[in-house]
Amino acid sequence: MANPFVTGPTASDITSNNLPVFKEFAWDFERDRFLYNADGSHKIVEKNEAIKVWVMHALRVERYRYLAYFDDYGIELEPFVGTGPNDKERSSELLQYIKEGMLVNPYIVDVIALSTELDHKKITMKLNLETVYGSTSVRIEV
Repeated sequence: MANPFVTGPTASDITSNNLPVFKEFAWDFERDRFLYNADGSHKIVEKNEAIKVWVMHALRVERYRYLAYFDDYGIELEPFVGTGPNDKERSSELLQYIKEGMLVNPYIVDVIALSTELDHKKITMKLNLETVYGSTSVRIEV
């Protein structure tokens, strides 16, 4: 999935809400596959639901690794894997990396950590995404 925002709208377009409605193919993250309508066509979601799909896909892509994606798509998780303890300091640093990766999307205005749970080697974050459509939340595990 290439980054569609490289030559995207200017800052004035974002503030004046001249962006087209954000759409994505619906995705089942539990089964890791597309969702389909009864007629077999791809189900399409819009607005905040589409942004959630975009966010979850962007979190799965290691930034700078794949030539299929632009350099500003994805996040850098490799510095967090096996290099140190997962503690509050590391979770703050991880949040910063996630924010950088998410704010590439002009539909996302801000990313706020609502809660962070540390369970041995796993960090679970509940994030609030402020979008041009309002706010929505996602839960991620690293």
